[in-house]
Amino acid sequence: MVTVTDQCQGCLAHPCKEVCPKGAITIRGGRSHIDQEKCIKCGKCIQACPYGSIMRLERPCRKACGMDAIHSDQYGRAEIDQDKCVSCGMCLVNCPFGAIADKSQIFQAIQAIKSDVPVYAAVAPAAAGQFGPGLTPRTLRNAFKALGFKDAVEVAIGADLCTMQEAEMFVNEVPNQIPFMATSCCPSWSVMVKKLFPQQAECVSMALTPMVMVGRLLKKEHPGCKVAFIGPCAAKKLEASRRSVRSDIDFVLTFEEVMGMFEAKQVDLENLPEDRSMHGASGDGRGFAVPGGVANAVKACIENIAPGLEVKIARAEGLSDCRKMMALAKAGKYNGYLLEGMACPGGCVGGAGTVLPAAKSAAAVAKAVAGSTNAHAYDSAFAGRLTEVEE
Repeated sequence: MVTVTDQCQGCLAHPCKEVCPKGAITIRGGRSHIDQEKCIKCGKCIQACPYGSIMRLERPCRKACGMDAIHSDQYGRAEIDQDKCVSCGMCLVNCPFGAIADKSQIFQAIQAIKSDVPVYAAVAPAAAGQFGPGLTPRTLRNAFKALGFKDAVEVAIGADLCTMQEAEMFVNEVPNQIPFMATSCCPSWSVMVKKLFPQQAECVSMALTPMVMVGRLLKKEHPGCKVAFIGPCAAKKLEASRRSVRSDIDFVLTFEEVMGMFEAKQVDLENLPEDRSMHGASGDGRGFAVPGGVANAVKACIENIAPGLEVKIARAEGLSDCRKMMALAKAGKYNGYLLEGMACPGGCVGGAGTVLPAAKSAAAVAKAVAGSTNAHAYDSAFAGRLTEVEE
C-alpha cells in the first residue's frame, strides 16, 4: 500500500497529485490523500514528493521474498505460493511476528542419535564462529560428540570436490556446449533458475553440491551410518528431500537448531578438550560460505588445469539480484562467464538458520580460510577422491 505520512507539508504545487496517472490523490485539509481503490501502486508520487512524506508500506516477508511468492489472501493474511517458493527462508527471518517457520527435523535426528546407528555431523563452512568464540576448529569435533554424534566432518571437503568438478565442466563445456555456466551449490539459486529461466537451466552446473559430496563419502566409508547436515540454510532441507539425494543425507539441521541442542544438553563449549584440527579441506573450500567464494575457488582450479584460459565472473547475492543477473545472461551479456548465485544476502553466512550476524560470521570464515594448510581445492587431502562420489 502507498500511503501519505504525517510528514506531508501541504505543498502548494502538490507535485504528488500532478504526477498521479489515475487521479488517486486529492488535497484534503491542506494535505494529500490517496484513494486506495484508484491507486495502482506505481510509485510516481513517492518519487515526486520533495519531503519524502509518501511511502510504500509492504509486509516485511513479502519485501524480503525475491521470488514474489508471497501475497495476501482474501482475509488479508500473508500466503506463500508454493509453486514460486524456493525455500530460501528469507521470509522466515524477516517476519517480525515469528509467524513463518520451516519444518524441523531435530526430533528425528535426536531419535537417530539415541539409536545404535552411528550418526555423523557434516558441518558447513559457514559454521565458523556461529557457536561462540569458545568453540574452535580443535574443539568442534568433541562438541558434536558431546551431543551424541559419532564424529563431525567439514563440508568444505565436499566444496573442494565440487570445485574440481565444476572447473572440469567449465573447461569442457563453455562455450562449446553451453554459453555460460552457473554454479550449483546454492539450491534456492539453482531452483530459481529452473523455475524462471527454464531455457537456461542447462547452464546450471550438474556438479553435486558439497553437502551431497560429503554425504556420499561418509556412507562409503561407514556403510549403514546416517548423516546430518549442519548448516545455515533452510533450502538444504528441500534439497535433501529430493529422490536423488535422500540416500546421501538423512537429516538437515540449522545452526540455530543445533545451538538449541547444545543449550538443552548443557554442553560447555568453553572448556571442551582439543582434538586434531579439521584441516582436511582447503581455504578455497572453506570460503564457499561467503559471496565470491565459490566462483573464486572454481576460477583458481580452472587456471590450474587450463593455464591461460580467461575466466570472467559475474555474481549476485539475494534472489532479486540473482534474477537480474540471469536476465542479463539470458540476453547474452554473460556468454563465456562463470556465474555465482547466492540466494541469501551476504551469502551462506546470511542464511535463515544462522546464529551470528552475517558480517561477524564472514570475518570468522576469513580467519578459517587464512588458517588453512592448503589454499586451493586441488591441494586438498581429498582431491583424489572425486571419482568415488561421481560413481
